[in-house]
Amino acid sequence: MYDVAIIGAGPGGAAAAVGLAQLGVTNVVLLDREGFPRDKTCGSGLSPNALNVIEKLGIAAEVRANGFAVNTVRIVTPGKREMRISSDAAAIVCLRRVFDHLLVERAQKLGVTLVTPFRADSLLMEGERVVGVRGFDGREIRARLVFCADGANSIFSIDPRPKRSIATLMGWWDDVAVAPDQLDMIFDRSLSPLYGWMFPEGKGRVNIGICVDGQGPDGEKTTINLRQTFERFLGEHYGQALAKATPVGKWKGHPIVYTTWVGNVSRPGALYLGEAARITHNATGEGISQAMESGLFAAEAAARVLRQGESEAKAFGWYLNQHRKRFTSAFLAGHALRAVIDSPILDGVADTYNNPLVRKAVTRLLGSALAGSSVNAS
Repeated sequence: MYDVAIIGAGPGGAAAAVGLAQLGVTNVVLLDREGFPRDKTCGSGLSPNALNVIEKLGIAAEVRANGFAVNTVRIVTPGKREMRISSDAAAIVCLRRVFDHLLVERAQKLGVTLVTPFRADSLLMEGERVVGVRGFDGREIRARLVFCADGANSIFSIDPRPKRSIATLMGWWDDVAVAPDQLDMIFDRSLSPLYGWMFPEGKGRVNIGICVDGQGPDGEKTTINLRQTFERFLGEHYGQALAKATPVGKWKGHPIVYTTWVGNVSRPGALYLGEAARITHNATGEGISQAMESGLFAAEAAARVLRQGESEAKAFGWYLNQHRKRFTSAFLAGHALRAVIDSPILDGVADTYNNPLVRKAVTRLLGSALAGSSVNAS
């Protein structure tokens, strides 16, 4: 029997495994349906928050060596005004195939057991308590605690609330002439209150994508045709840049689920973390940093139970409160940012941006809202 079994080895699950090992809990098994390295549909951008977390996890040097540093964010407003926010730590783009593997390797080096492929089917129960997980192949893995980190489409979620989601579609191109060290965030009216992006992945390689609300105001599924919207977006904003570019693979999409008030993150014997607990930013769709922080909270809660003898009820209550303290204000700010994007305000901000008296203030406020942390102008 393991002390902890973690279902899902993405950023949240792998960060939890690393965090547990750093706290002295190494009798841990990390389960994933795919082997590593493996591809993952994602923009692959790591925000300043994410960069802070990878320092704690001990993989910062490797990520910087394998990633592509971005120091400027080009923002295009709904009225087609432009702003460029520069910082010495705006972001790093690191392919998820590389990033997730670095995290998993770090966990293994610290003594965590990786089991792949393992496709989880059901949780093992003793009465009301989760005591392990069963795979589709019949394998059973038992543990004192189970972490469910199986993402947006979690098959184990206990959250009864209707899902709010963001729908995405993206593609990749080679031989694209782009400004060095710059990513784009384009607040196109057809995507409001969300946006499209261009992330550089290396010399001449970019990923471009769009995200829109998955539901309408009343909760009904969106009627937006993503493919048609993406085709129009590409033609309008990147037609010239892509005219001689080489497409790489097929367009791909994935759902992002979010919440404002974090809840339903535990049950006897089990914790839910990352996107399985709907912990993503509702205005930017960012989820990597939130998942890793959620994983570290889960590791601390488990260590309190397993190493300090704290009651599970108290440790799990602490776990919920940490999420609410850390994320609620940022998620509320996300709703405010959505409202700004869906109004003339962003255009007005851009009109004043070139005034040197307001540039620093605008850079700090807008950059911090997008990044979810403090950003200083360079």
